[in-house]
Amino acid sequence: MEKTDYKSFTMQWHITHRCNLRCSHCYQDDYSSFESRERLEAILGQYCELLEHYDCRGQLNITGGEPLTHPDLYWLLKSARERGIRTGVLTNGTLLGTREAKRLKACGVGYVQISLDGCKKSHDKIRGEGSFEQALDGIRALKAQGIFTSVSFTAQRHNLHELKRLARLCSDLGADKLWFDRVIIPAAEDSDKLTLSAGEYKKLCNTAARLNRKRLVFCGRALQFLPCEKKVIYRCAAGDNLLVVLADGNVLPCRRLPLVLGNVSDSTLLSLHRDSPIMKELRGTGIPDGCKGCKHAENCRGGAKCLTYAKTGRYDLTDPDCPVANQR
Repeated sequence: MEKTDYKSFTMQWHITHRCNLRCSHCYQDDYSSFESRERLEAILGQYCELLEHYDCRGQLNITGGEPLTHPDLYWLLKSARERGIRTGVLTNGTLLGTREAKRLKACGVGYVQISLDGCKKSHDKIRGEGSFEQALDGIRALKAQGIFTSVSFTAQRHNLHELKRLARLCSDLGADKLWFDRVIIPAAEDSDKLTLSAGEYKKLCNTAARLNRKRLVFCGRALQFLPCEKKVIYRCAAGDNLLVVLADGNVLPCRRLPLVLGNVSDSTLLSLHRDSPIMKELRGTGIPDGCKGCKHAENCRGGAKCLTYAKTGRYDLTDPDCPVANQR
């Protein structure tokens, strides 16, 4: 057992890359990888070994692709619960009905996150015709079972101005939480210019701060705390108490930081987390020079490494969208 300051350790697990949608900003280019029950059991065992080694609680967030396309989803959720691991499911919501919501509740799922990328026209343009109403039906099914329901909004240039309307909609639906983040696309691949500019993100955060005061939007991601009265200062967990496992077995420090540490077929999760040169370098990344002198530097530590990497090719620099750094 190794002593750390980890109280919990989160694993985001993409149990399948199969998906019923083809979203325009999706990080995937493979929709075939799929974990068998035997492989799921082996990886879950590796995760339990990691938790035991660090003597901390587990938070397992199961996603895809679309996790509800996997026939062993409910078996996996029950297996994790039996091991004392808290679970969440991240889904597009289109396959969620009363039957699925009841099964998720029976598995002891702590929360379900559904993605809404704006209101009907924008969401359907990004995720496919009819997907908006299907996702709303999914939210209603979850709330009918008393499941904590979180809505995720990925802000890009085309839906940037819809946060306020979406916040009102989520409130009317009874969603427990609405949070948002920036789309992350490497600069060389962003041919449609979906990535927000620093000015656009600042404006979005200011809008969110006003909605936050009405308890309509949660501002807990990178830099969002700056205009908020009640500050939840985000610190990037890449390199620390977070790992991502893809359906082909590859392991990443964060889903939006595309640096492969290795594969669970060749190494254990514990060894990849503890010994990977990439993880060691991430853990050793200090406060960026561009943040020196900022009163939030010790807590914020540079903002989002994934966004910085996408825009600059490095993760040890100050988040390019930081309004404080950009004023200096």
